[in-house]
Amino acid sequence: MIFLLTCLSGWVARAQFADSSTGLLQMPTAEMQPDGTFMITNNYLNKHSLSSSGWGYDTFQYGFAITFWSRLELGYVCTIFDGKRKPNPSWRDKVMFNQDRHFTGRFQLLKEGEFGLKWMPALVVGISDPTTGARGGNYITADVSKGGNAFFNRNFAVMSKHLSTGWGRVGLHAGYQFNWRKDYPINGPCAGLTWRPVWLQDRWILDHIDLIAEYDSRTPNVGCIISIWDNRFEGMFEWQNFKWINFGLRFKVGLLK
Repeated sequence: MIFLLTCLSGWVARAQFADSSTGLLQMPTAEMQPDGTFMITNNYLNKHSLSSSGWGYDTFQYGFAITFWSRLELGYVCTIFDGKRKPNPSWRDKVMFNQDRHFTGRFQLLKEGEFGLKWMPALVVGISDPTTGARGGNYITADVSKGGNAFFNRNFAVMSKHLSTGWGRVGLHAGYQFNWRKDYPINGPCAGLTWRPVWLQDRWILDHIDLIAEYDSRTPNVGCIISIWDNRFEGMFEWQNFKWINFGLRFKVGLLK
């Protein structure tokens, strides 16, 4: 049923694949999906994209997100644990995978060029894996009963601005991210550059390719997002820190069309 719905609608590629939400590769942007966009994301993630206290191995992630009023995006993400890798796995862990679950949220305070100000960048604030607290702000030793482990905790504010050139659309993205994790610290500025080459657009089933370079407050990353079939399908490839590989596939549904 989801596949049939997906075939009915297409949208522009704006994907933070590593957390199943809108953005670039590992960092967020101030871009938003059109109203009513429902996304299904599937990722293969290397262990360096994950907190070491939760995963010491590569794993699989899937997530869902929906956009309201082109301003608010809410998501739900699941990341697989391999129970067989536990020191003393229970019988249940031996026969099934467990998974970490977390929510994401993004709200766009300003749209690009809003109020007739062409120079104005878009502005978004957001959070991933919110929690109510942990002992000493160290989520490795978090008291689950007081707020959860927050493996993917991230808070951010980011701006985006796009420029049209003879070589294609260029996107400039900058912001600040922070969390309280000791094993996966994301505390500092982030910045990204996207380029959509004009000669790699509207070619047979290819809609466009976005080439991406970013610093996500933790590692420099390069990669691309490929959109095909009227932007119904997106594929992501990332070379994280010029050492490790991530890749993913996304499906989009326009629920209001």
